[in-house]
Amino acid sequence: MTAKTIRYVTVHWVRFPEVVPHDPLTVPDRLPGCSWWRFAVTGGPLDTDGNRPPTNVWCGLGLFGDRESAESNLERPEGYLSSFPPPTESWHALLLPIAFRGLWNHNLGSNAELRYATEAADPGGPLFVITTGGFDLGPNFDRTRLVNFREYSDRVRGALPSAPGRIASEYFSPTPTDDAITMSLWTSDSAMVQTMYGRGTHREEIDRFKREKTLDRTSFTRFRVLRTIGRWNGSDLLDRARAQPA
Repeated sequence: MTAKTIRYVTVHWVRFPEVVPHDPLTVPDRLPGCSWWRFAVTGGPLDTDGNRPPTNVWCGLGLFGDRESAESNLERPEGYLSSFPPPTESWHALLLPIAFRGLWNHNLGSNAELRYATEAADPGGPLFVITTGGFDLGPNFDRTRLVNFREYSDRVRGALPSAPGRIASEYFSPTPTDDAITMSLWTSDSAMVQTMYGRGTHREEIDRFKREKTLDRTSFTRFRVLRTIGRWNGSDLLDRARAQPA
């Protein structure tokens, strides 16, 4: 089997006037030219039952082998938003992968059906990061592991907004069998490294994962932002990232 090569990625953050619960019938599972596509509601802070209540924000992620298809998806959100109410704001980004390591839901890895092409020259600029974490689910899966991971994730969510160099971040778990996905935009590589790998909550959890194998798999992908459309929280995120000191 020859793995499909992923050369471009699109990210989509969409805010609706109110909560829109996930309905598989309204969400296309495929888009033209897209090798892997997910669009799903984000979850809020953990409830007492260990679940995340839906919010009014949805996130999308598309993996593409060619730029033309990726650009088309970026320019035509009606392909996946036609069944939704008009959003109050949205932000869409075209990304170039520059580094990948780990395993992502058995779709990306050494023996996977998809692989990132990271050989292209790095154009520099602000950094976009996607991290994932997942479990091997089965009849004997211990759900307390999932709740523990979600509790840790809430601690990181609480710390990220004040992190130097962090511009914006969103989180979603597309389906019950998909790995959890964290997406973040940074002014520079060094700003991200200092926050995520220096002393602090995230570094502590990385060390704990290595000791205790709290997750069954993780992945980390770095991207450069080639272009964006729209605004998030009222601002142009890429302009903000470029304007701040690296």
